[in-house]
Order: sequence, then structure tokens, then C-alpha cells
Amino acid sequence: MNQATMPTAPQLELVAAGPDDVERIEALMQFYNYDLSETCEVRFSEAGSYAIRPKRDYLAQPGTSAYLMRVDGELAGFAIVDAECEHADSDFNLGYFFIARRFRGRGHGSAAVRQLFRLHRGNWEIYHLAANHAAGAFWQRVLAACAVDRLESSARTIHGEACVLFRFKV
Repeated sequence: MNQATMPTAPQLELVAAGPDDVERIEALMQFYNYDLSETCEVRFSEAGSYAIRPKRDYLAQPGTSAYLMRVDGELAGFAIVDAECEHADSDFNLGYFFIARRFRGRGHGSAAVRQLFRLHRGNWEIYHLAANHAAGAFWQRVLAACAVDRLESSARTIHGEACVLFRFKV
């Protein structure tokens, strides 16, 4: 097989989400909550889905940017960057980060993080539930690979949950 006929690796694209994407993000939140329920008590509504607070107002807040992740054009997840930081000197918080299971372990999450860091330069905060060891391993690996500046981590209680908070600059 020559170079011209070799299949290319699937590429992740981070696409800015707009008002028309709010329902899509809320639908993906069902899967986000499903994954979260492994390490945190997330309950079903009586309708059999997760009770999700509407996101339209949150996504419209100044300082909040939502993105859809697409792999070769196919919807694969979402990320939301906001200004809901624990520290006054931080610029960005990763409010949500979700990539569907079938796209994990292929470098797409790392690619999405690198793209987010190129779009949002400054002081960051990212936290995960302390009980979510897979998230902890992912963030340790990705932040080391991205060679962020002034990386520090601390144990914190955020929204009543034991968490690990990373602070750094990109």
C-alpha cells in the first residue's frame, strides 16, 4: 500500500457550539451523567432519564464557551469552558468535558484539550471527583504532555464533593 492509499487516522475537531446546539449538549449530558454515576450519586428522574438543569442560561453567560467534539465529522462529545473558578486569579474553568466511550483511548481527548488550550490562553482550573481514578489518570497524563506552566494540584471540596483541583497556566 503506498502513501496515497493509506487510510488516515480519524481526526478530532473542536467546533464552537451555538444556541442551536443547546438541546444537543443537554442530550449528551445524559451520557456524561451516566459516566459520572459510577463515582457520584446521580439519580434518575421519574421519567427514567437523568434530571438535568437546563443549560441555555448557563451557556449564554459571559465567559462561557461551549464546543462540540467531532471525529471525522461524527459527534463524539462536548466541552464547556466557563469562568466559575475557585480562585480569583484564574481565568478559565473546565466546566464539562465529555467524550463518548467508543472514542476514548485513541488520543481524541488529548487533542480536544490541546485545542481548548490554544483557544483559551491564561490561568486555568480543572477539577475531577477524587473517586474518579480514570479521570485523575487522564488529567495527569494530558497536563504533563501539554507541558503546562506552574502546575499544582490540591484536594478540595467542590459542590459538596471531594475533588482534586489542578491549577496551571497555558
